[in-house]
Amino acid sequence: MLSFKKMLPNFILEAVSKPKSEMSPNTKGVMHELLVGFHLNGGKHMDRHPNAVGESPRQAHDRLKNSVSKEDYTLANSRAKAAADDLRKKLKRHGPIHSVHWTSKPGDLHRSTGIHASQKEDASDIVIQHTQNKKGALKYTGVGLKVSDKPGADVPVSNHGIESTLGGKTLHDAHKAKILKQHPKLAGMTSPDARKEYLRKNPAANEDVRQRNIQLLHDLGKHMHTTMSSMSTEELADHIRNKVLHAHATPMQAQGHDHIRHTTTGTSNFQFAHADPELDHEHILKDHKNITVKQHGAGVVFYHKGEPFARQRVKFSSQSDPLSSIKSSGNIM
Repeated sequence: MLSFKKMLPNFILEAVSKPKSEMSPNTKGVMHELLVGFHLNGGKHMDRHPNAVGESPRQAHDRLKNSVSKEDYTLANSRAKAAADDLRKKLKRHGPIHSVHWTSKPGDLHRSTGIHASQKEDASDIVIQHTQNKKGALKYTGVGLKVSDKPGADVPVSNHGIESTLGGKTLHDAHKAKILKQHPKLAGMTSPDARKEYLRKNPAANEDVRQRNIQLLHDLGKHMHTTMSSMSTEELADHIRNKVLHAHATPMQAQGHDHIRHTTTGTSNFQFAHADPELDHEHILKDHKNITVKQHGAGVVFYHKGEPFARQRVKFSSQSDPLSSIKSSGNIM
């Protein structure tokens, strides 16, 4: 006798089964942290620390694994294993790995190392403890992890709000005021979802907002270029160091430990990029008299002796919310 399930048409079975969602950028990033830590930790989930909602690394991993397709998880796992193997080779000089900790929330770095550091001072997603010698002395390596499906992707090394545009908030506030004047119904909508639905149902309003958004991003790029061009070259170098590249020593590095920014890209034949934010661009930032800046669309590009080395771009946090916030990202070129 056929089971009830076997008798159901395929289209009904598909409706009954809960589909797995595609990985969002945030899910992809967090899953990468958890799986890289897992593989660096000898194939065991990290034992600490819980995230902001109290989940252990294992619990967070299991929840995210259950939310995505088997294919997406298989890719995430194989990519993370490859990243862990690459990191292990890169950090071999520090000695065997003693343990790996997930440092996803404020205070975790101090709990792991005893060294105070805010997340702005140290953007490490995981901390590796190395057994440095027979006496058991530990050396720490903080690792900032980035991941992208696109081979050789230009993954941002920093993310900031509108404040990093050096006064662009005034332009953004005026932009939102003009939108509300042109589309007064939006003024009474406190929910982003309601505002998005309004645009979906009003193609003319949607196109008007889209054009205004394009113009604002260009205006912000122009504003940033004008403001930065009026700075001293030393001030410009400080902005690049702190708001674009995060090119400064972490508190752990100041105490003799290590930090690495590690990027993994692609969906096969994975590619890796390594960076030490403190050292990689210091020769340029010290030679600030040879740094110049030019506008490139919705942002600016920084040059040293005529060669581009960094970029700062602005974009909307949401492309479909007419009153979306603005964020800025920094990239190495």
